Amino acid sequence: MVAMLDTNVKRRSRQQRAIRAAAPMLARAGGEGRGLEAAVIAEARDPLLDAQLLAETSVTGALAAQQAHLQHAGACLDELFSFSAAPNGLNELDVALTQLFTSFADLYGDPANRPLRRDIVRCAQEIAAKFNLASARLDCLRNDLNVSIQKDVGRANQNLNGIAALNQQILEARTSSVKAGLLAEQREQCLETLSGCVNLTSTQRADGGVNVSIGGVTMVCGSRTPDFLATYPDQNENLRLQAQNASARLEPAGGSIAGKIRARDGALAGLRSGLNRLAAQLITRFNSIYRNGRDLHGGTGQDLFTGGDATDIGVNSAVAGDPSRLQVGGTAETKGYDTAAPALERFRQTYAQTVAHQGGTLEQISEDLSSSQAVAQMLANERTSPHGASIGGELTCLQSYKRACAVSAKVQATLHKMSPVQ
Repeated sequence: MVAMLDTNVKRRSRQQRAIRAAAPMLARAGGEGRGLEAAVIAEARDPLLDAQLLAETSVTGALAAQQAHLQHAGACLDELFSFSAAPNGLNELDVALTQLFTSFADLYGDPANRPLRRDIVRCAQEIAAKFNLASARLDCLRNDLNVSIQKDVGRANQNLNGIAALNQQILEARTSSVKAGLLAEQREQCLETLSGCVNLTSTQRADGGVNVSIGGVTMVCGSRTPDFLATYPDQNENLRLQAQNASARLEPAGGSIAGKIRARDGALAGLRSGLNRLAAQLITRFNSIYRNGRDLHGGTGQDLFTGGDATDIGVNSAVAGDPSRLQVGGTAETKGYDTAAPALERFRQTYAQTVAHQGGTLEQISEDLSSSQAVAQMLANERTSPHGASIGGELTCLQSYKRACAVSAKVQATLHKMSPVQ
């Protein structure tokens, strides 16, 4: 068998056309040779370079997914609380809290001021509504991530089917260098698209096809697809990845699916936890001061804020319906709402830490994404250059060609020495 090089292939590195003796043709005198024919078309790309590019594509896909959804989360909260302004200056939530405490201090000097009482109730309701809306938006984003993960799994399965189908088409078209080369291009695109969804391992087959495994589970074996990706809900109703037929739980390390899972269970979950913690601290600390006051009817000991965190924080319905029920002033030991200052300062510090953590996480992901994209582009450029060809494959090809030429020369010499048939 002789391997010859086909260098007229666009974009990709060179390919090898394996040549073999064609089946003999039956004649009256016996079998008659029909020369040579193309057997298998194999690309001469460096397999290590291909594997590196697929791995980097998975890294890029994961980071891009995280960045996009964390930016979405930040945009949702920035609209409500002006997160981008913290911690270097005042923001909407901080202003609203300061206004609330200041208004209570003003009301302490004029307890019967009903317009001021109504403004305080409105301000408290706005603060509670902001927390409620932010919590709802983060929950919606979590649900959107679950839906997006399910869609990515569907796209990944389509690519698995496509790779298996292209393996079969390449096997059938192995005598045509042009057609096989185009099919190999399409298969490589499917592999790269698939690696953008989930990290994979691809291995070459002797017949020109590829096998694909994900998390140690074989998904493509030649023209067959013994397994597919599927999702299952965990105890929190968050979707996770598994092999459909093997029922094996998968923990993807790369690709958009892994990035969305990390964004959902990592930074987004931390943001939701931080938001709930802020709301709980506001409820607890403010009510501890508010309970000491008295309303216009002499009542005391009630809470202004209800609920436990950002999901259900609200304003006492009795106060919302009748601002005269607002408890102002305080005991002789707690003069007005001057004691609110330390509580407000502690709240600001906790709020700033939550915002700073969110910003730091997003910044790090953005930096990692830029680096990964640069590496992926470098690998892609290297693969399209002459250096992207497999050196081992080229040497094998040249050696085979050299041996074939030597054999051909001996045949020609022998024929030349033979006497012509009379």
